[in-house]
Amino acid sequence: MSDHETPNIDADETHQRNEPLATTPAAAEQKDKLITPDGQEIDLGITGTMKLNPPGRKSNPNRLASVKYAIAGLLYVLTHEQSIKLATFVTLIVIVVGLWLQISVLSWALLTFALGSVWVTECLNTAIEAAIDLGTSDPHPLAKIGKDVASTAALVSSIVFAVIVILILVPRFLDRIAG
Repeated sequence: MSDHETPNIDADETHQRNEPLATTPAAAEQKDKLITPDGQEIDLGITGTMKLNPPGRKSNPNRLASVKYAIAGLLYVLTHEQSIKLATFVTLIVIVVGLWLQISVLSWALLTFALGSVWVTECLNTAIEAAIDLGTSDPHPLAKIGKDVASTAALVSSIVFAVIVILILVPRFLDRIAG
């Protein structure tokens, strides 16, 4: 194997091989801790994450500012992301067709949920890609995996949306044009 090849090792196998067996209560307790390169101890237990308070990390108590940032993000994806431009067009078409076909409240709820899922996954995909690009400009297998899996989530939500549209709108459309 050359220096540039990544070995194909399952992460669970590596974790199992490198992890000492917990034979004493102290070893079992240590198993649920992570030591960072700078020596910080992180609890890996179920409540460990909620105990973290990284320096420099602040929450935004100003709800109006949070809405402003959300609108800025929406404007960004509307102007820069081709998939969101397509989602906007499809959303408008679905609304017009749904109104024309006078679909039920339950059908509107399902279509709204499916469309919302497409929008959410497309926005998350964009955010994940931006975060990965920020983290590394060099090609890296983990960056590729992160981007590909985020794109897969967007694809799956689009497929589910298409199935819901076919199940709800197509039969109503065929009934409308047939008679």
